[in-house]
Amino acid sequence: MDLIPAITRAYVRPSEAVRRIRNQQGVVPVAIDPADGGRILWADLGDQPFREWQFLYTIEHLAARGAIADAFMTDMDVLLDDALFGATGLEDDGVCPGGFVFHVSRCGSTLLAKALGRAPEHIMISQGGPLQRGFWAWLTDDWRREAAATPETLALFRRLVLAMARRRRPEQQTSFVKFISWNVLYVDFIRQAFPDVPCLFLYRDPVEVIASVLRETTAALEVKGTREAAFLTGAPAQQTATMDDTSYLAHCYARYFEVALRAADKGLRVLNYTGLSPRTFPDILDRGLGFRPSRETLALMLEQFRFHSKDDSNSTEFRADSAEKRAALTGAERRAIETTCSGLLAQLDQSSHNLFADLDHAASTVLSA
Repeated sequence: MDLIPAITRAYVRPSEAVRRIRNQQGVVPVAIDPADGGRILWADLGDQPFREWQFLYTIEHLAARGAIADAFMTDMDVLLDDALFGATGLEDDGVCPGGFVFHVSRCGSTLLAKALGRAPEHIMISQGGPLQRGFWAWLTDDWRREAAATPETLALFRRLVLAMARRRRPEQQTSFVKFISWNVLYVDFIRQAFPDVPCLFLYRDPVEVIASVLRETTAALEVKGTREAAFLTGAPAQQTATMDDTSYLAHCYARYFEVALRAADKGLRVLNYTGLSPRTFPDILDRGLGFRPSRETLALMLEQFRFHSKDDSNSTEFRADSAEKRAALTGAERRAIETTCSGLLAQLDQSSHNLFADLDHAASTVLSA
């Protein structure tokens, strides 16, 4: 909740919060504090689109410029107030998602999100703060209980997403959400809240993913030894504390793969990183997200393939580095990862729910970051 340290975050009672949210078109949820019953931090972002590769960076840049006009905190249950979501409220104001992107990390999901976000008619929420840890930590009491999919919790989640995807510019017609990697473990909950929204899971050889993560780190490593780590890996918390980083991450990704495979039988589409290229991109949008953009919009989105997706300045060109990443790990590390993930990569590649199950992954031209 130190997301916006430079602005006031006074608590506002429900009636006043409803008035301010409805009257200020730019107000959206930007973070959730799961403690003490849970509170939402709302901020007025004006009509600033989400163009950075993470939602957080858009908020930080606005705060640094003093461009956030208002910010305040409310209880979680303000989302259940029909005065906020009733006629002409956020139920109509929120742009219902056209697709959800799940992923295993370092697998082209940011490229896909940045490409979708290039179109002015799209609201692209990439790893939105409230959807990363805050909502789930609140829902599970810091992973002390299961994330129960009740009518109330599903309504809360649905309304949270709609509030984040609020139309703040007249041209905005469609929204997309890219979740943080471990959110795939909640794919069943998310799909119950939005049963009609197409979902796509991007993945990559975990050897390459782990080589990248060890070089740049990841939030999953910060929770080793906790209840959250037990949830991520399926192993006891104390056991995760004694794992080396490579083994720990392999257990995380094996669990993500297992959940994605089960969800694929219920409609989740899956895609190997090696199948992501300008040539396949229109088909990925169509078959993976049920989305057929205009020729002009598609051309605009394809421009993203020229650049490194995590450089928001578009000054760094993409450079393929799969071989380099594999070489960064020892043979013993690679074998340990492959043993832990025990054929799950092959199962995803061969799944009937894979967009390109018959693609020769080793021979394909990859242009992602």
